[in-house]
Amino acid sequence: MLRRKNSSVLLLSAMMIFVLSFSSVAYAQPPVTAQLCLILDGSGSVGSSNWTIITEGVATAIEDSLPHDGSVELTVIQFGDGSLYAVVEIPPTVVTDANYQTIANNVRAIAYDNGPWTPTAHGIYLGWQEMNASQHFSTAERQLINLVTDGEPNGRNFNATIDEDGSGFIDHWDDVIAAKNIAVSQGLDELDMEGIGITTASRDWFRDWALHPQPGHIAPDEGFIPGWIRVVATAEEFALAIQEKFEVILGAPVGGTIIPINGLMIVAPFLVLAILIVLVSMQRIHKKIK
Repeated sequence: MLRRKNSSVLLLSAMMIFVLSFSSVAYAQPPVTAQLCLILDGSGSVGSSNWTIITEGVATAIEDSLPHDGSVELTVIQFGDGSLYAVVEIPPTVVTDANYQTIANNVRAIAYDNGPWTPTAHGIYLGWQEMNASQHFSTAERQLINLVTDGEPNGRNFNATIDEDGSGFIDHWDDVIAAKNIAVSQGLDELDMEGIGITTASRDWFRDWALHPQPGHIAPDEGFIPGWIRVVATAEEFALAIQEKFEVILGAPVGGTIIPINGLMIVAPFLVLAILIVLVSMQRIHKKIK
């Protein structure tokens, strides 16, 4: 009888160890599956009040519409600076439940450059260099760039050596195409964008030359097909659109936050049942011993 009792105690102990071990495995952070780089226009035409609305919209989207399970690495770039042209505001950072609020608050705190140029090519090139240098670049399944601008590019980075768009000149427009082509040649999967109050001519140029993959598409009219541009009238409209953007490109349900279900939640009822069976068996053995 004593041997049977000891066996039951050992079985119960083994069950508890299994529960604890499974719990640690179930809550382990999943691998990074997507690298996302936001490239924000901080040129003088944006304006400080609109900049606050834009960064608040991005921060809210990080809180409400971005997975917090470690599957997404986020980078934020601002272009428009008069001396550096583009700066890293948030270096490549894996978004988790433990740090997403800090990341969102850091985005809210990004100082507006109010730069004299719109050096779009600098922003794309720097953003891609940050993604490419990340430790997660070789293992992530998708590399995504999201460009946000309120105007046309100006200010060269001299990536272009030929007339990419057939305009008759090698200029800052060609630099944007060249920066995109460099990224694509090294593994970029998708480049989408929001144009805040841009003209139809600018929209069509970005659609035909800057987006990836080609041909580009106009959202939401043509759907959210990879390589799309969405024109929004105001910064306020962008703040709403960026939340939907995260949900579309990262697969989250529109209007809700991703809440990952871990394995422990699924098997917990069965583990509890097994423990109860062991306890009942021990109680019966104890009665027999008495």
